[in-house]
Amino acid sequence: MDGMLALLGYLAPLSLAVVALLAALNLLRSVELVFQVGRAVSIGAFGLMLTLGIVVLTTGPQVSPLIGIGEVGLSLRLDALSVMMSWLVTLLGALLIQFSRNYLDGDPRQKLFFIRLYLTVSAVLLMVMAGNLWQLVAAWIAMSLALHELLVFYPDRPRAIRAAGKKFIVARVGDVALISAAVLLAQTFGTTDLGQLRDATSAALASGVIPAGAATAAILIVIAAALKSAMFPFHGWLLEVMETPTPVSALLHAGLLNAGIFLVVRFGELVFLSTPALILLIVLGGFTAIFASSSMITQSSVKVSLAYSSAAHMGFMLMLCGFGAHTVAIMHLIAHSCYKAHAFLSSGSIIEYVRNTGAQKLDKAPNPLALLANMAVAVAMFVAVATAIGIDITKRPGETAMVTIFMAAVAYLLVKGTTGKAPLYVIARTMGMAVLVTLAFFALEVAAEALLGGAVAVYPALSMPVMVAMIAAVVIFVAVMAFSAFLPALANLPAWRAFYVHLKHGFYANALFDRVLDTLRLAR
Repeated sequence: MDGMLALLGYLAPLSLAVVALLAALNLLRSVELVFQVGRAVSIGAFGLMLTLGIVVLTTGPQVSPLIGIGEVGLSLRLDALSVMMSWLVTLLGALLIQFSRNYLDGDPRQKLFFIRLYLTVSAVLLMVMAGNLWQLVAAWIAMSLALHELLVFYPDRPRAIRAAGKKFIVARVGDVALISAAVLLAQTFGTTDLGQLRDATSAALASGVIPAGAATAAILIVIAAALKSAMFPFHGWLLEVMETPTPVSALLHAGLLNAGIFLVVRFGELVFLSTPALILLIVLGGFTAIFASSSMITQSSVKVSLAYSSAAHMGFMLMLCGFGAHTVAIMHLIAHSCYKAHAFLSSGSIIEYVRNTGAQKLDKAPNPLALLANMAVAVAMFVAVATAIGIDITKRPGETAMVTIFMAAVAYLLVKGTTGKAPLYVIARTMGMAVLVTLAFFALEVAAEALLGGAVAVYPALSMPVMVAMIAAVVIFVAVMAFSAFLPALANLPAWRAFYVHLKHGFYANALFDRVLDTLRLAR
């Protein structure tokens, strides 16, 4: 009975794929009919997954029988992680279908756009609900190829075509890494069922006996995730895909970039088996978060600034996975997806918003004592709220590191609102906002633990190298935030001006990538 219930989940991705097929065969002749049927199916898919999700959250995970030969085939795994991701994908898909109707109205190729969009959303759903390793790999590749067709939707835009080509190369390298990891896992544990793989890796983690194949697969999983989520130095293509239709940008930034984080969380126990994999997550994610968020403020283009923002969020979430904070990473993923979808779909108003908020900067550097005082206030605020709701922020190293970074961010918020001769109402508003941010942080953490508790890997006992990397990441984040507070005093220094130019150009990583590709083309 449980398996039959899980089989209903196939209706969500397959119904969209069927609509795309009917449209491609010209059985749905008009664009309006393709849109109406696709919108109805996407809304129905959201309702179906919402219903199945409620059942899963109340009764436990549901796994469908394998449809295939041997260990190769299709199966669905409906647990808290997959149903929450399916809610996000189906809701975002329905919104993008509705938006695309008006955005591409009158375009002679609008029908083709809908076909490609439906296939992309269908592939994403098959990936997040995969219960079999090979289904996950196949859907991962199909999702990437379908996205590529959306990125090159306007073939007369050379910059978009070039960016899509760079993304295609990066994605294929990631595909090779994921396929290699899948082969190693199947050989090491003798199964491709994700539930059985999780049990096997959990047992290996508990016993301390780490198979070499599993440890290597963990590193390959991290590499595939980093390439999918545009980690430095392979982030350049993300900055150049802005000539694609706005719905594609929203789908990419609010949805498909998140696949890397989902992959790491889905194989959480496996990644915990490898200390190098955890360190790689912390280093790549942490550096990309700092680099991209810093480069973001130097950009004159709002869309490029949003692209850097996406890369920074992806890096931060992968770093959280390195800390072991998988539940918070998923809640961050959902919040970021909603924000970024709104940012791109309301691109007209977001420009005015960025202009208005961009002017709210520190006029001068704060007093160092004031900075320390605000940090003390932030610490006291976090401890008070955590104590009031019964959370021990010191019980898990990863959680403590994460809380420390958030406390530094709240301290920076306080500095911006209380430095100088700020009016009393501004100070009061800033303090109130800091309290709300703190409450929201803990509310999300509690909600994540309650909803995702048994579906994701628990915090591990971190090894000493991982602990050192985590402490170093926290120290660097706090130092960068403190440095940001003193930027007004450094703005006129020649060294800072030179650094600013290099930062604005992303340390030329994208230019070097272009040069390598051009060299290969000339050689060919």
